[in-house]
Amino acid sequence: MELGEGKKIFFITKKSENVTERTIGTYADVLDKFFEYLLKKDIYDVELVTSNVIREFLISLQEKGLKGITRHRYFRVIKTFFIFLFREDYIDKNPITNVKPPKVEKKVMRTFTSKEISKLLNAFDKSTFIGFRNYTIFCLFFSTGIRKGELLNLKITDVNITNDLIRVLGKGQKERCIPIGRAMKRILKQYFAMREEFLDGEFCEWLFITLKIERKMTSSSINSLFMRLKKELNLEGEKISSHTWRHTFAKNYLLAGGDIFSLAEIMGHADLDTTRNYLSLNEKELKIQHKKFNPLDNHDWLY
Repeated sequence: MELGEGKKIFFITKKSENVTERTIGTYADVLDKFFEYLLKKDIYDVELVTSNVIREFLISLQEKGLKGITRHRYFRVIKTFFIFLFREDYIDKNPITNVKPPKVEKKVMRTFTSKEISKLLNAFDKSTFIGFRNYTIFCLFFSTGIRKGELLNLKITDVNITNDLIRVLGKGQKERCIPIGRAMKRILKQYFAMREEFLDGEFCEWLFITLKIERKMTSSSINSLFMRLKKELNLEGEKISSHTWRHTFAKNYLLAGGDIFSLAEIMGHADLDTTRNYLSLNEKELKIQHKKFNPLDNHDWLY
C-alpha cells in the first residue's frame, strides 16, 4: 500500500471515530513530516518502513533540536498509524513494535505560590461584570483544574447548581462531571445574576461571554488576560497560563489530603501516569507531608 493511500484510509477511520479536529491536525502535521522523510529515502510503500527507518527518523528530529517531549509526540502518532494499519491487515508486520520511545526530560511544572494565588484572585474589579467574570474564571480554574478549552465551551446548561456539578466535554469528546464546592457555588450564583443583568433580556448559551457581538470568549482572550496579569503583578517565570492553574489545583488537592484516583477523575485523565506528571513537591512541602503522614511518628510504635 502506498503511503498516501495508507494516510487517506487512516484519516477516514479516525474521523469516523469522532476524533477531534485538533487531534486530526496533529496526526496530519506529524505524518506529513514523516512521509516527507520517507520519500527522501525512496520509501513509497508502508510495507517498506522498518524499525530502523523509524529510529533514524527520530534521530533526525533530535539532530534538528526538537525536545524530547516533541519527539515523543511524533513517536506516539507514528505508533498510532502503524497499529491501525496492522490491526486492519494492511501490513503483515508492525515496524514500530520494537522501537523504544524517546526519553522525555523530567520537568518541574510551575505552580502558583500562595501569595501569587492571592494576588491573582484579587486582581479584578469585582464590581464590574467583566471583572467579576474574570474572577469567576480564575476561581473555576483553581477549584476544579478544568482545561481552558473545556471552560470556554461551557454552556449555561452545563452548570447544575442544585447538584453541585459541572458537565464538561473533555479530550476525545469524553464527557465527565466535575464537583463544585461551597465557595465556587456562591461565586457562580453571583456571576449568573450579574450575567443576566448584563445581557438585559438577550439570550446566549455560552457561560462566559464578552462585550463583543459574538459573545463567546476565545482562547486568545484568556491568553491575553494571563499576559497582562503577569506583567501587572510581576509574576515570575517565562509564562503563566490556565495550565499553571491546572497544576496548582492538582498539587493543592493532594497536599490537602485528596487522593490521586479521584484527582485523575476530576482532571479527566485516562491513566494515573498522566496525573503523576503534574505532581512535584519542593523540600518544604515534602517535609510537611512527611510529618503529617509518616507512620512511625503517628503511632505509638516506640512507647
